[in-house]
Amino acid sequence: MRKVPAVGAALLAAATLAGAPGTASAQLKGHYVPGFTGLQNGSQAPPSISLFLPVYFYTTNTIKNDDGNTVGSNPTIAASFIGPGIAWVTNAKLVGGNWGGQVVPIAFMKSRIESNSLDVPGSFAFTDIYVQPFQLGWEESRADFTTGWGFFLPTGKWHLGASDNSGLGMWSNDFQAGTTVRLDSKHAWTTSLLATYEIHSHKKDTDLKVGDILTLEGGTGKAFYKQVKDSPIPKITNVGVVYYGQFKLTSDTGSGPGAGALLAGAKDRVFGAGLEGSLFLPASKLLLDLRAMPEFGARNRTQGFTFLFALGYQAKSLVHP
Repeated sequence: MRKVPAVGAALLAAATLAGAPGTASAQLKGHYVPGFTGLQNGSQAPPSISLFLPVYFYTTNTIKNDDGNTVGSNPTIAASFIGPGIAWVTNAKLVGGNWGGQVVPIAFMKSRIESNSLDVPGSFAFTDIYVQPFQLGWEESRADFTTGWGFFLPTGKWHLGASDNSGLGMWSNDFQAGTTVRLDSKHAWTTSLLATYEIHSHKKDTDLKVGDILTLEGGTGKAFYKQVKDSPIPKITNVGVVYYGQFKLTSDTGSGPGAGALLAGAKDRVFGAGLEGSLFLPASKLLLDLRAMPEFGARNRTQGFTFLFALGYQAKSLVHP
């Protein structure tokens, strides 16, 4: 069972431009941030209406160049994001899969890294919001499958060259497909993988365009079940290793002063691996989830440490008796 609709939480773009003046090539960033999903991210939640609140924290003082070497002398900064959302999975079916979706109508962030400097403002501001109107999920005896489409709206402030941008000034479309495989007959051990392919519009009032981005993320772990008195659903504890990789697949494009740097050097990439633990409390219908992942192997972008705490609440079950 997919625990928290964390895709809706993936609103924080780690950077719009990464690099250091004269040493690292600029790289335009997309909306989707790796590491917002982990264990069992290839599964859809059971039919229900749920509320979720992710709290994202990213700290870094490192910018990597084309060769993966650290460049520049930069202060330590901490980027943060918070955005309550609602997710739904219905009993309506299409090609055998349950239809669902999610939306994050209000989202705030601070310290958005969006230039070749880590000197960024530190106040919370309204940022771009996310809508996923289409998600399908299938459940088989030994594996789950999911696919979906969502988009980011340019609702946050963005002006070319501004130092207080809170959005990215563009539309983004995310196409996803994933699976969770149960590795034993008791369905305790699982491994999962979710692929997100992101394409973008031109940035507001410019011909700058971010290249296509592929994000692969997932996790391998074990679930522990404990029966709870007067509840048909057990308390569930999930622990495991989570990981991701994000890759720029096509070059950024654009013209104007400094735009030539967008085409220089290798396309950016980054990897991350860490731990995740979650706890589902059936009596209160609450899910608590914590994920921590250091990054490595970055190229033409920042490299840091990601923390994500998520709180989920099942407001209404739609499962047929």
